[in-house]
Order: sequence, then structure tokens, then C-alpha cells
Amino acid sequence: MRYLIIAAMVIALTTVVSAYDWEVAEIGGPDSEGSPYEGGEVKFTNDGFTISSTGGDLWSNNLGITLVYVEMSGDFTMRYTIEEQTTDPSAVWGKCGAIVMQDLEQDSPYMFIQSTCSNNDVAVNDKGTKIITRPQRGGEAGPGSNGWAPLTWPVTYKLVREGDLFTASVSLDGGKTFESIANPAEGKEDNTTLMLEDPVILGIAASGDEDGMQITTTATVTNVFINGINAFAVEPGRKLTTTWAGIKK
Repeated sequence: MRYLIIAAMVIALTTVVSAYDWEVAEIGGPDSEGSPYEGGEVKFTNDGFTISSTGGDLWSNNLGITLVYVEMSGDFTMRYTIEEQTTDPSAVWGKCGAIVMQDLEQDSPYMFIQSTCSNNDVAVNDKGTKIITRPQRGGEAGPGSNGWAPLTWPVTYKLVREGDLFTASVSLDGGKTFESIANPAEGKEDNTTLMLEDPVILGIAASGDEDGMQITTTATVTNVFINGINAFAVEPGRKLTTTWAGIKK
């Protein structure tokens, strides 16, 4: 069974509206890969949001994620900072990062920039960051094991889409300089090729699984820029509006 809950949100401060209309989706359920996805929470702030996920995973056949997203077409560059990312209890495989998907289905093809948590030494020093790709709908995802490490926080990422090519880089100095997340010793590249039709889903996703055990991943994401535009910049406009829709299949 798949559960998809979507919250369409216009981020605002009483009488202002954000540069983008962000939406929230909870994708997954008892059949999510890793451990059953129980849901999550998103709290928007002036310059980003805090996102959490209990259970689920960004891996293999059935996603289990909390997702903050917009729809995009064409080439783009997305930049964002993870101020802090923790798991409860401390775990290796709690994940958060940028994701590009074809749609909001559990079996959607996707590419994802993994960022592991800050409160686990193995996650920080070995697993770090890498690109995970599911090229086929409902297919396997990979690669596994170690990535670019070690991470320090806050950590800033940049994702660039050029046609079917997606490239990731990382900055540990607040975005002043970026470097490739490739780790040749572990067989990890800083790019992946994925054929998707426009529009695509572009966002930040979180999952909480540790070898089949549910955990809660919580991350604070700020300084989100899309094509050089601050995605949470505000301008005079309408008041905050929130629309909820629940879908069960």
C-alpha cells in the first residue's frame, strides 16, 4: 500500500510570499524500502525549513521519504546548506539531500545527493556524501557503501542539471569554494546520467532507516538558491495559505 500526503504551501510572513510555491509530500508507507515509513514533519522558516522523517529509505524499489519540492523544467542549478542533520537514535544511514524525481510515486526514477548525519562518527568519516541513482522505474538504486568524507557542518551542496547530466559538488566554507564529491578510491563519481521528462520534481528529501530499524532523521536546510534566485526571498503579496490533500491507494 502506498500513502501520499501533499501539503501545498505558500511560504509567507503575514503579508509576503516566497519566490517559489513550495510543496510538501510524504511518500511511502508500510511497504517502503528499509523500514516502514511513518511520516515526517516540515517547519518552514524565513530562510529555509527543518525537515524530519521517521522510517523509510532512499534506496531500492519503494521510497519512504519526507519531501519539500517544486516543479522545474530545463537546466538548473540548485544550491543549499544543511546547517545540522541528526538521527535519533544515532545511526549511520539517516539521509537528507537534494533529489530530482520524475513524479511523486514510490517507484519513480530519481537521483539523490546523500548527506549523512552529524551525530555518528561512521556517517561523518566514512559514508559522507555521494550520488544515489535509480535509473529505471521500480528498479534498484546505487551505488552503496562509502562516499566523499569527512563532512563538517554546516555543509553546502550544489546540484547542476545539464540535460540528462546531473553533477554534484560540496563546500565546507559556506559556499565560497566548491569541490567535486567524487571518491575514486571507493568507485564514486560526482555525476550521473538520468533521462527524465520535463517537468521534474526538484527538492530536498529525508529518510530514516538503519538496516531495517526505524530511526528519525532531522535536518535544518537554509540558503536555498535555484538558478541564482533565493528560493525563500519574499516580496509583497498575499497572506499565508495552506492546502492539504490526502491520497490513499
